[in-house]
Amino acid sequence: MKQNRFKSWALWVSVAGALWIIASAFGLPEKAGITHSTFTAVLDAIGTILIAFGILNNPTDAKRL
Repeated sequence: MKQNRFKSWALWVSVAGALWIIASAFGLPEKAGITHSTFTAVLDAIGTILIAFGILNNPTDAKRL
């Protein structure tokens, strides 16, 4: 059984984390009103964790969905 990577929820979680990191690099959170540096740092850390989770996950392994 071959699983399509684009149907994997882990792929989309990592994409969401990557989009947040990219948005943060361009200063979009500040433009949206998120100015507290601690809050932004926590969200950046969460984005990094989500990206790492997507990289470490193997959606083609049927046993470990």
